[in-house]
Amino acid sequence: MFTKDDTRALKGAAVLLMLFHHLAAFGDRWPVGFEGFSSLWPGFVEQGYLADFAMNGLLCVPLFFFLGGYGLFRRRAAGRASLAADIWRLYRRFWRVAFLFLPIGFLFFARSGEGINPLCTRFTLSVGKPLLRTLLLNLTGYDTSLNGEWWFLGSYLCALPLGYLFCQATDRARGFLPDLFTVFCLDILTQGVFPYLAGVPGLAGLGGNLYFRRFFTVNKYMTAFFAGVVFARYDALVRVKEHLSRLGHPAAVGLAGMAGLFLCRAYVLSDVANGDILIAPLFAACCSLFFDAVRPVKAFFSLLGRHSANMWLTHSFFCFYFLEFTKVVYCTHSVWIDLAVLTGLSLGASVLTERLYGTLALLRCHFRRLPAAV
Repeated sequence: MFTKDDTRALKGAAVLLMLFHHLAAFGDRWPVGFEGFSSLWPGFVEQGYLADFAMNGLLCVPLFFFLGGYGLFRRRAAGRASLAADIWRLYRRFWRVAFLFLPIGFLFFARSGEGINPLCTRFTLSVGKPLLRTLLLNLTGYDTSLNGEWWFLGSYLCALPLGYLFCQATDRARGFLPDLFTVFCLDILTQGVFPYLAGVPGLAGLGGNLYFRRFFTVNKYMTAFFAGVVFARYDALVRVKEHLSRLGHPAAVGLAGMAGLFLCRAYVLSDVANGDILIAPLFAACCSLFFDAVRPVKAFFSLLGRHSANMWLTHSFFCFYFLEFTKVVYCTHSVWIDLAVLTGLSLGASVLTERLYGTLALLRCHFRRLPAAV
């Protein structure tokens, strides 16, 4: 079986990969004065393994796209799919965080001057039209000048309508392999053919066309969204898990599969995004198999998965943009301790955000009932 609980735990794994990726992969984003990480394992940092693994944490992006496509098909098959509802749900989640954290940034974390990372100067308050324009561009997801890690919002907003079109175009199921081959063809078109067309002199205007840029030259990991649709249509994840479980020792097999795929992506494919059409679902199957065998671990990752959207939206404030918090996050030279700190801050921020809006909702309901009681 592959249920919502499985999806939630996989989102937890993906969000932890994302935190690890942003924490350790970009030395130019570290606070001024932080000299880097060290390790008890000789050569782990010095020989570049940590940097390679952290960069490969980018696997989180195709995983999120894959799970999004998988969920879209499941909702559609159950008759609960609505493009407008999906877009509104995404914006609603985004705005709940943005309307809280952007004012906090401008009010309490506006920094300027030398001796600090330039990322911590993003909330220097401007006035009038520049401020209005900046806020509108960021709140619509069209620009990410206030939080660079929010780029995923714009890409996912494009993936949703394309995913609905893909579902309709493949309604006449031709088989798992033909549909997966269609995904490969879409990847070739969006990553190779269409970008080339924009460079042809007679078609140079395509590069400046909004619809062409958003829907024809899509993010290089987005085709994993279509792979999610295909794997959901044919219950392929369940079948892969069944085949793996026959090997016995599911926890060991799942863990070994994840490690092998992670290393293959890091050192064989070397972040060739096209490979994620297969890497992401296979990693998801191995991860799910491991979680099924080790329930306490699954419970922890399910907790992270329930808060994964908020953690994505908030973690970079602590990791990059809020100066005092960046010093808390990079408080040691152990990447694992600092990752635990960043995870705790992001999870805590999500819990507090949910409680705040939950309290506001209760107060709103209470005041609505007051006239009737009177």
